[in-house]
Amino acid sequence: MKKFIYKTTILTIPILMLLFLVNYFGDAAKLYDNDFEKKMAKIVNSGQYVTNFKNYDERLFQKEVIQNMNIPPNLVVIGSSKTMLINSDFFPNTLLFNNSVSGASIEDIVGIYQLYKDNIKLPQKIIIGIDPWTFNENNGKKRWKSIALYFYRFQNTENKESTSYFKYKELFSFSYFQSSLKMIPLFAGNVNPQPSRDKYNYLGTRLTDGSLVYGEQYRNASSNEIENKIKYYLAGEIYGIENFNKISDRIWNEFEKLITDMKKNDIEVKFFLTPYAPLVYDRIQKKYPMVLKTEKIIKDYASTNNIKLYGSFNPYELSLDDSYFYDGMHVKETGIKKIIQMKE
Repeated sequence: MKKFIYKTTILTIPILMLLFLVNYFGDAAKLYDNDFEKKMAKIVNSGQYVTNFKNYDERLFQKEVIQNMNIPPNLVVIGSSKTMLINSDFFPNTLLFNNSVSGASIEDIVGIYQLYKDNIKLPQKIIIGIDPWTFNENNGKKRWKSIALYFYRFQNTENKESTSYFKYKELFSFSYFQSSLKMIPLFAGNVNPQPSRDKYNYLGTRLTDGSLVYGEQYRNASSNEIENKIKYYLAGEIYGIENFNKISDRIWNEFEKLITDMKKNDIEVKFFLTPYAPLVYDRIQKKYPMVLKTEKIIKDYASTNNIKLYGSFNPYELSLDDSYFYDGMHVKETGIKKIIQMKE
């Protein structure tokens, strides 16, 4: 028995060491080094586009870029990847910055707003991207924890969340190993973010206003490829709205508190709802009634509180067919432009 334990230990230690080293130095999601986000923010703050990034902590990027802004923007966009394509071209003669992050939750929106408050850079206007999952207590969103400090600061409560356990658990994760191995410089080549004068690059590009331009392959997908993406999206669970049984009282209270605080600071608040592709919305109408209820509640709230609201979850209401979508849930710039023009 002792020999077995000894041999097992001898075999296990090198494997654990390999996992540790690759996961730490490859670090696919940049969990252990904020240097990448700082480099990205430095490029954007210097007035250049930035590309050559894949996995990074979008929340920490927002933190870095807000803290190092030279001039506060007039208009800020805070939402998910569904609002990430809103850029300065849609609001001419306005200094806009888009702070949207993938899979945004109410905690993200509050945390990013608090970052502006902390740095005394509050804008005149804020567009809040509201998603179907925003008020779903079971949406499974965890990524906000990297800016949890700012969410709890807004709430005037102690920071109860820590990403330490999650981060260090990943050091010995086989799935993280697979992603991180590709990021080791020997295999990945230059893994540093790169400044660019071009909006359109092979990989995604963050513009000087914080908005995103998709990489070449995603941006130039054919109509057949987009159709297949929509079908693939429908083959699984619809992101963030499974087990959406009711509007969360907790989240709604946090939402109202946020809007009240923005108005107290003389900020003009606007809401933005982005639609799903038609086939996806057909599924939502049949299986996810809380999504429809969320839109009605938000529209009623906006009307009661004199808040301008752009868009809808419903593509038919906006006359948007598949040609306006990149996939099942992301609207192209042409679709966003159409939505904004309907209200301007």
